[in-house]
Formats: sequence, C-alpha cells, structure tokens
Amino acid sequence: MRITDRIGKIVERHAPIILIVVVVLSALAAWGVSRISVITTQDTFLSPKSEAFQGHKAYEEAFGGDSMLILIPGSPLQLATPEALQGFTELESTLKADPKIRSVMSPLTLLAGASAQTGLDLSDPSALLEVALSEGAAEEALADESLRTQLERFFHNNHALVVVRLAGGLTTDEQSEAVRFIQGAVDAGPFASDAIVAGNPRMISDITSAIFSGLVQTGVIAVVLMVLILFIAFPARWRLLSLPLVLLGVLWTFGIAATAHVPLTLVTLAGLPVLIGLGVDFGIQFHNRYEEEMRRGQGAAEALKTSISRIAPTMGVAVAVMVLGFMTLLISTIPAVKDFGVLLAIGAAVLYIVSLFVLNAFLYRFDRQPRIASAQAAGGLARRLLAKDWLYLGKALPAVARWSRHRAVWVVLVAVALAAFGFAVDRDLDVQADIEKLIPTDTPGVVALNQAREVVGSGIDLPVLIQAPDVTAPLFLEWLVHFQTETLASHPEVVSADSVIGVLGLKPGESAPSADEVAAALDMLPREIRDGLVSADGTKASLTLTMSDMEMTSLNDLIDDITTKTDLPTGVSLTTGGAATLTARTVEAFAENRGLVTGMGILVVLLGLLAIYRNWRRALIAVVPIVLVTGWSSALMWVAGIDLSPLTAVLGALVIAIGTEFTVLLLSRYWEEKGKGNGHALAMEEAVAKVGRAITASALTVAAGFGALIASSFPALRDFGIVTVVNVVFALIVTLTVVPALVRWFDPDKDRSTAGGGRARMTNTNTRF
Repeated sequence: MRITDRIGKIVERHAPIILIVVVVLSALAAWGVSRISVITTQDTFLSPKSEAFQGHKAYEEAFGGDSMLILIPGSPLQLATPEALQGFTELESTLKADPKIRSVMSPLTLLAGASAQTGLDLSDPSALLEVALSEGAAEEALADESLRTQLERFFHNNHALVVVRLAGGLTTDEQSEAVRFIQGAVDAGPFASDAIVAGNPRMISDITSAIFSGLVQTGVIAVVLMVLILFIAFPARWRLLSLPLVLLGVLWTFGIAATAHVPLTLVTLAGLPVLIGLGVDFGIQFHNRYEEEMRRGQGAAEALKTSISRIAPTMGVAVAVMVLGFMTLLISTIPAVKDFGVLLAIGAAVLYIVSLFVLNAFLYRFDRQPRIASAQAAGGLARRLLAKDWLYLGKALPAVARWSRHRAVWVVLVAVALAAFGFAVDRDLDVQADIEKLIPTDTPGVVALNQAREVVGSGIDLPVLIQAPDVTAPLFLEWLVHFQTETLASHPEVVSADSVIGVLGLKPGESAPSADEVAAALDMLPREIRDGLVSADGTKASLTLTMSDMEMTSLNDLIDDITTKTDLPTGVSLTTGGAATLTARTVEAFAENRGLVTGMGILVVLLGLLAIYRNWRRALIAVVPIVLVTGWSSALMWVAGIDLSPLTAVLGALVIAIGTEFTVLLLSRYWEEKGKGNGHALAMEEAVAKVGRAITASALTVAAGFGALIASSFPALRDFGIVTVVNVVFALIVTLTVVPALVRWFDPDKDRSTAGGGRARMTNTNTRF
C-alpha cells in the first residue's frame, strides 16, 4: 500500500483525533510564539564577521553611536536671553540623564568651556555671545581658534545646533526609545514649537514604526481581496475554509521557527504575506481535487482517499522543489535573508501538512454530517450562484491550451524572444540605492531630515575611525591634513570634514604643533567635544565626512576608496562606521547576489526534479517556463522603469518557487490523464480543464495577497507588490501557454503502448510518496 493511501485512511478514520491534535499543537505553537520578540540588532542585516560590521562596532566602542540634531531657530543674540540659555541648560541636563545618550553638545557646552578656561563671565551670556561673535574679539580665547569660530560650528542659517550622540551598541528598538526620549525632552522645553529633531536614527525609527502599523492595513486588504478572488475564481463548497487554516499553518510555522531559533526580524516578518499566499494556494489544490472526486458521485470516504492519493504526491513534488528554491537564499551574505529563506522553507512544509491532514479532515467531517448533506440538497439560488463559473474558466482554459498547442512554434518563439530581451536589458536595470527614495517622503523622520539639510546644508554623515600609535603626533597630524584635503578634493559630494585638525586650525603645508601643544589645546576643549575627536588613550581619532545627498552606490565607492587605501603611514588603519556604512553595505549586499541566487535557485530546482522524476524531459518542461518568467520580469521592469531595490533583488527565489509549483501541478495532471490512454492533445485539455482552474484561482489569490502591498505608502513595498503580482500572473500565463507547447515537442504521441508506460511511470512516481 502506498504512503498516500495510508494517509487517506488515517484522515478518514481518525479525523476527530487529528482535529484534537491540531488544537493541542496550536496551543503549544501559540505559547512558543508568545515568547519570541522581534530582533532589531544591526547584525541581522550584516554578518557580525563582515568588515563593515566590525568597523561599525569598533567606531561605536571608541566614539559612540550615531548622532541626532536638534535645530533651534534664532540668531545667536536672540538665543542669548536668560530664558533661552536656561532652556539649553535644562535640555542638556535632561538628555544627559538617559544612559542611551553618550554626549550632548550645544553652544552652551562651548560657553561653559570658555568660562572655565579663559575666565570669561557667564553671568551675562548675552554680552559674552556679542563679544565672541564680533570680528577681532577674543581671538585667543580657545587655543589657536577663536571663540567666534568655535561658536559658528553651532550656528547655521539662524539656527542653533544641539548635537546628541547616542551610546554605542544600541539595538534598533533602543535607538527608537532614545529618539522618542529626545523628542519628548524637546517638546517639554521652551523650544517645542519650532525645534527640528532630525537624524538617521529618527528616520530608521519612523520607518520601523510605519512598517509595523502598515502590516495591519495591508493584511486586511489582502484578506478582503483573497475572499473576493476565492468567490469569483474558485467555485467550490466551503471555498473560504483555507483562509482560517492558513492562519493555523502560519502560527505553527512561527512556533517551529521559534523552537529552531530562527530569529524574528523585520525581513522574516515580510514572509507573512508570502506564507498566507502559499497556504491558500495549497488549500485550493487539495480542496479542488476533493471536490472533483465528490462530483464524480463518490462517497466522502472514497473521495477523500482518492483525492489524497492523487494530489498529495503532486503537491509533495511541488513543495519539495519549493523548499529547495527557498533554501538557495542561504547563499546570501545577509543574515536576515538567510533566515527569511529558512522561514519560508519551514512554512511551505508546514502548510503542506496542514492542507493534507487538517483541511481534508474538515472536508471529510463536513460531508459526513447528515445535516450538512441535507443542507446541500436544499441548495437553492445561493448555492447555484456560488457554484457558478463566473470567469468561464472551464471553457476558456482548454481553449487556451488548444490555441497554444496549435501555435506551439510561435508561442515558444515569442516567449523566448521576450525572455532574451529581458536578460539583455537586465544589466541595464538601475539599482535604487537611495534609501530615502524607498520610503514615503512624508515620513516625519524624512521631513525633519530634509528640513535639517536646508539649515545645515548637508545630509549624510560618514564617521571614519582612524587608529594609529599616537594620533597627536606631528607626523600623523600632517598626514591627516593631507588625507582630509585629498578626500574633499576627490569626492565633490563630501561638503565638509570634521576632525581634530579643525580644532587645531592646521592647514595643508603647515607644520603640525608638538604633541604637548596638541595635548594642551585638547585639554582646553569641553570634554564632550574632545571625547568626540580623540580617544582617551590617544590611539584613535574620529573623522566625520559630511555629504550632500548621495546615492548608496556613490557612498559605497567612497567607503571602498577609504578602506582600501594602501599608502597609509606605518601603524595607521582606516575603518568607516555609523548607520551610513551599515545601510550602504546592506543595500549593496542585497543587490550583488541577485543573479547568483536566481541562477542557483533554477539549478537546484532542476536537479531536484531530475532526482524525483528521473526523466530529463519532464524536468526541463517544468523548469524552462520559469526561466522564461525571470526574463519577462526583467523586461517588464525595464519597460516600466521600475528600479531594482533590496526587495525586488531577492524576488527570484519566490518566483521560481511559485512558478515551478504551477508547472508541476499541470504536468502531473497531464501525465495522469495520459496514463488513462489519452493522446497528448486530449490529455493536456483534460488537465487544463480539471486543474487549470485551481491553478488560476491560486495564482489570482496569491496575486491578490501581494496586490495589497500596492496600497502601501512605501515605494519599495509598492514596487515589490507590483512586480510580484505581475510575476505571479506571468507564471500563470507561461504555465497555460508555454507548457502545452513544450509538451507537444518533448512528449509527442508514440503509439498505444505509450499509454501503459505513462501509467506505469505515474504509478512509480506516486509510489515514492
């Protein structure tokens, strides 16, 4: 007895027990899910062993995390009132009390240092500022740099700057908490009405919050669209049964993932709509075959066992190659993408089991109940409306198969030509690497960042960690002046550089002061400023390059130029850090392996089908259409002007998985019909008529689920939704048109003995499951 026959008997005889087990397992899964939390540490996007992440951590340990800017409108004299200075004092005091904040620097910080070092009187701050900012006054107030010049660093376009540096090693959640704390402190002070709080940490925090809040909206839209599609395209009893069971499968998936220590990140959370789509897809296939057997007049028990024996092996093949396709994401260098692949692989297997056992158990229990049977008999208008083929798929799909078979040469030529065009223009697709163009422009963090740029005149800060035996040595300082000047000259997008050089007032070609003179000058600086430039042991220096708007590609080029310097003095090393480095390297990693992931996915699926079918023709017929879809996808993006993004760059694995399932389902049904003695033309029409409608319903339902993303305010998610929907439709089209054409070439009629051979091969294939 085959395994699938045994499974059918188990479901038929022990349906109540299965449902009880489902309740118990669901409770355990819910308990496991309740104990996990979303991990938001930076190492979810870059390997902790990567050079970029190591550099980021090294900079954080030496000088802290990213900075936030608080811009307070007003000229220096307007902000020199006792009330304003009191506001600065209270703001600094409040912010410094938070352990997630490393330092706070403002004009008051500098004034306090000037008071201690030069004897200037802070009792009349207004007079102090007026003197300090006047030409020629207090020129020797702070070492070689005037108090006026120092204060100018904190005033831009009639705005005072308060620089808040976060502590190092914060998770994304902790950064968000710090951002909310800073915003709350500003709102509670006298500058609340006009102050601007900006910085990368705030932008990232707002993005994270918007994604989580958007999940609910897109989830509701997806469910509504799926319900509509199921009613229109899947005329079957209890057609919505798969939806609640999908939620059950998703619960089990995340419960198993928690047990297997698969971290829950923002990327793995994006697998939720994928899992819902796959679950509904699997449910439709099992449900459709059960309904087909019931329409033949079989009793519930026989229909159950027959449908399982027929559809379970086919779906088993589809899920097996789907899991292989998802596992190719393990070759990605991004930890979160690897976890995404593992989660989808677990989910595909779990959802298959849920459809096989739980869905069939429910269908069987429903049909065994006399009261339900009597209700069916009394169907009436409502039942007839529900059973109506509103899209006329029963007639349209076989007609499409006949048309494709008769025009096989042209169908294949056009499909190959479109794919070849797509592969040719794929290299010309732009990678949208500007993170701000992937998110809504009205996000508060983006709005604030743009406002800050209008005031300060710059955008992204790239911190550089410089390590040397002594960063106060004259030779090192002279080299640093040269390096800083060369970087500004060779990269026009870098508008300014801030380091110990600026404090010392050292210019290119000048001799550096002695180490003792440097130490004296640094000692005169306020601690917050000094500690942000040079480490206490004198072996590390910070150089902050401030850039105008820069795409991630240019930023990556700048980072490469800095970190690959070979003409460094002995003992000197350069490492970039900060959110800019992490973001740039993450975007680069998303895009760079795109072709490799897609190619490996196709190869692994082909090898998997060869191992299962042991027939190269069958494997090629199933895989070639999906290769065409990947080319069509590139052609569409090029024609529509859709750029690659970190999301669309990893779309290949998803398209391969879903597309291969469609082709495997149609071909398996074709071989089943061929095994009954039908010629390939009739067998294909029968296959399309019987399983094509279910495949179409699955494709439209999955597309509807992803279509909800089109309503997202995030351009990246919206483009991902558009491309995914079109690719799923492409997979459906290629299955219904190209597959029948390829079958005519690769599986022509031989003689009547072929029918028996086909039956034997189908039986052998099923036996392995």
